[in-house]
Amino acid sequence: MKKVFEVLFMSLCLIYLFESCNGCGRKKIKSEENMKTETSLDKLVEIWNEANNNKDINVLRDLYDTVVHFYQYKYTVDECIKSKLKYFKKYPDFKQIIEGRIFFDSIRDGLIRINFTKTVIKGNDDEKFAAYLIFRMRNGVWKIYAESDLTTDRLLSSGAQIPSNAVEGDFNGDGMTDYMWLEIIDKTEECKIRFSGAIPPVIVSTCLGGSPVNEGDINNDGSDEIGLLPIWESSCWKGYYVYTLKENQWVEALEPVSTHCMQWEKNILPIVKDTVRKGYVFVNYSELTDDGIEVKTKSVKLQ
Repeated sequence: MKKVFEVLFMSLCLIYLFESCNGCGRKKIKSEENMKTETSLDKLVEIWNEANNNKDINVLRDLYDTVVHFYQYKYTVDECIKSKLKYFKKYPDFKQIIEGRIFFDSIRDGLIRINFTKTVIKGNDDEKFAAYLIFRMRNGVWKIYAESDLTTDRLLSSGAQIPSNAVEGDFNGDGMTDYMWLEIIDKTEECKIRFSGAIPPVIVSTCLGGSPVNEGDINNDGSDEIGLLPIWESSCWKGYYVYTLKENQWVEALEPVSTHCMQWEKNILPIVKDTVRKGYVFVNYSELTDDGIEVKTKSVKLQ
């Protein structure tokens, strides 16, 4: 009987050791897989960084997923590339440097977040960002699912919900896409032009509605100016307002342009950029003359 117990005891020990070895083997394989994944993603981050510095759109397009959460906005890959192109055109001397190590953070199955410090250089200015990329496995290939930094995340999280009719533009000159829309202030005769992120709003008096317009960078200061024809209760005569952002405050870029319904019916825009004289625009305004209401044009220097 004693011999039987000894054999049984030895058998149990062997089974335990066998299972332990198998467990060790599995852990080793898992560790090797993790190392292989990190090496692969580390290389992709390096390729992404070089493609940005080389402004290589084809490489960037191949790196991104079909839908990208790009600085808190949900873009298609084409929209993402369009935003990149706009940024590169605005800052032809742009460079970025990844400082130090990158850190891996698994969010959930199939998604891996990579955190790193990024220095962005534009001309003589440089700024550090706590940046990140999120990769997703798609058809056996790692693709960039999200790109942003903590500074942008904080700024955008303070903004309001962006309506579907919001107007796109670069209203603060940072090279990134902003959104603009109009809100009617309850129980007042004022409207508010609102923006995504930390861009301050514009309060417009004697206003019951309207559609803000992206006028483009008409004064060559690096950011888009905005226009608005406020809706009012009566009269075909209305002033068209143009605003520009100066030191994070909106100011009128020129005196309100006098317009009449007839001008708008003829689709004569009040503001046209002067492509010859820098910082000037052609102002098309309505005027009552002896011959009736006429649309006249003058050249005006902007603020």
